Amino acid sequence: MKHRFQTYRAIIAGLVTSLLLLSTLALMAGGDVGAQSGRTPVSGRRTTAINVIGQRIDDPNKPKPLLTPAEEEKAAQERIIPRDALSLFDGGVMQKIESFSPDPTPARIVVLMDNSSTLQSDVRRLASVAAAFSPEIYEGDKVMVIGYDLKPEIITDFTDEPDKLQGTLELLRKTDTPRLYDALNVVVEDVLRPQVGFSKRIVVIVGDGLDRGSAIKFDEILAKVQNENITIYAMQVRDRTRGALRKDQPKPAEVLRQLTDGTGGRIFPLDTEVKEGVKLICDELRNDRYLLTYYPEGVNPLNKRLILISSTDPTVSLRYKGWHPPQKF
Repeated sequence: MKHRFQTYRAIIAGLVTSLLLLSTLALMAGGDVGAQSGRTPVSGRRTTAINVIGQRIDDPNKPKPLLTPAEEEKAAQERIIPRDALSLFDGGVMQKIESFSPDPTPARIVVLMDNSSTLQSDVRRLASVAAAFSPEIYEGDKVMVIGYDLKPEIITDFTDEPDKLQGTLELLRKTDTPRLYDALNVVVEDVLRPQVGFSKRIVVIVGDGLDRGSAIKFDEILAKVQNENITIYAMQVRDRTRGALRKDQPKPAEVLRQLTDGTGGRIFPLDTEVKEGVKLICDELRNDRYLLTYYPEGVNPLNKRLILISSTDPTVSLRYKGWHPPQKF
């Protein structure tokens, strides 16, 4: 009997050992499968990039001395904002900035024009925006012009040729009602997303921000352009609704404000000098654009997270997108 009990105990011990071995192999295989399927391990970190417009503010009361070319080059280097001059908070949590450097790469710019019949501007004024880019874009930059009403339509494909940018007037028309959000969604999905190799992906909206009947909602398109790191500028036309309340969506002027503030862009009134506004956009993109990268720590991606980038240097001025939108899984 004692011998038989010892035999049973040996068999049970062998079974337990085999089960433990199988469990270990299964866990190892599961880990391999997870890695192969693209799952991010718990310890993995994802780089987040933020486009920043950074400028040195000169004292207007201080006279500017005449500089030699060598001194001008040195002064330009001194105007570059260093990483250690900045602090970054994501969702109220201080983050370590991995890199912060000027971005000299070329831009892809889409001029998105409201072509609807009731817009408070004529087609000649609209066409002047596209034409103003011709002498201002830098080498490597390209501009596409798209008009929209019920649907978007390409007026000029990506180009840097002055004749094409200056010849948009005869291709514009004013008809139907504006579906801005749908047009912006097409620009993101079909035009700028394939240009993912370019860090400077820009949309310049020419209109008053009114939308009537788009399939995509405003919050959705705003989150999409923020997630894609697309920067939106606006050449603002007078509001045709005169500030009337809108059901389930912001007023037109508020639409443009949120799109620009939310992505780090700016608004320029179309009633003023168009060429000056376009020049400021192009100069910012070439001379003042920085790329900041970091690994978010201690934040919840399911929540909207405010972004704060600050500097103790009083001569530094910064502009960037206002927040990260909540992630939906």
